[in-house]
Amino acid sequence: MTEEQNKATYPGVELAYPLAVNSYDVALKRFDAMDGRLQTILAFIVATSAIVPAVAANRGLHFQSNYFYAAFACFIVAVIAGTVGRLFGRIKVLVPREAFNHWLHKPDWEFKMDFIDQAAIDFEINATMIERKWQCSIAITLLFFVQTALAAAWVLDSF
Repeated sequence: MTEEQNKATYPGVELAYPLAVNSYDVALKRFDAMDGRLQTILAFIVATSAIVPAVAANRGLHFQSNYFYAAFACFIVAVIAGTVGRLFGRIKVLVPREAFNHWLHKPDWEFKMDFIDQAAIDFEINATMIERKWQCSIAITLLFFVQTALAAAWVLDSF
């Protein structure tokens, strides 16, 4: 299509272009927030889980318990899942070299249209990655609750 046909077919390019540019900032903020949440949950799990065996040893509780082993297994799985969740994926942004190599020769309007298309593709990839990090944070939170219940059962079983 010619530029005039594109402008007639896609009249909203001028309005959508600033939104597409800002979509990278939105994705980065959401990514950082979710990554921070995962880090906070992991730190909480490690800190609280380290206290329980120390207190239990001072109280004379025995560690030869299936409840203790299961709680410890939940702890290990949660820490591994949280670490993998934090390490998995990077935010997808426009590579300036790609714009230089493929877009700079285009007229202003067509450049903006192609940028919007690329920003939409990147935003969908980023949203999927952020969703996976959120699911990971839910999973490790649930593992922590199971771990806590098992630790409580271990303590109660020891008396």
